[in-house]
Amino acid sequence: MSFGMCFLLFLILVSPCAAINSPPEGWRFPVESDYSGDWQAFSKDLLTPFHVGADFNGDRILDEAWILIRTRSVGWGLFVFLSQKDGKTKTIQLQDRKGDSNPQRFGIKLVLPGKYKTACGKGYWECKRGEPEEVELSNPAFEFFLYESASSIYFWDKKANTFKQIFLSD
Repeated sequence: MSFGMCFLLFLILVSPCAAINSPPEGWRFPVESDYSGDWQAFSKDLLTPFHVGADFNGDRILDEAWILIRTRSVGWGLFVFLSQKDGKTKTIQLQDRKGDSNPQRFGIKLVLPGKYKTACGKGYWECKRGEPEEVELSNPAFEFFLYESASSIYFWDKKANTFKQIFLSD
């Protein structure tokens, strides 16, 4: 099966419209023509580097994280769509890049609950006050990474009722 057919099948089976009515105004979902650069070069390792779904906040409802592309200018953003019990979604923008880099240089992938050493815990730098050497996730999260470079985890902090980012590498 060709890449184009695989991509089309992905869009049909994992349609963003299933949980998200539409992206925020001024943004769009990646399309096949966006599948270039590192997204294409590393496609054997990660077929959909711009989308991941899981129950990030522990409410037993599927949430989604997306790398979205600007429609009116150059740039991209990292968004989470938290599904609500009433069927609506709460949109949270975690990154907003205004043309300083191509979205295809970045990816996201699922991180399962468990313990993970942080960048300072691995010795990349000395841990700052309040920066943990290890993080224990009770819910799925997602890794946000620059291909062959920096990496972090975005996870839901129940106490703060928001996402937190912790670096895994520099």
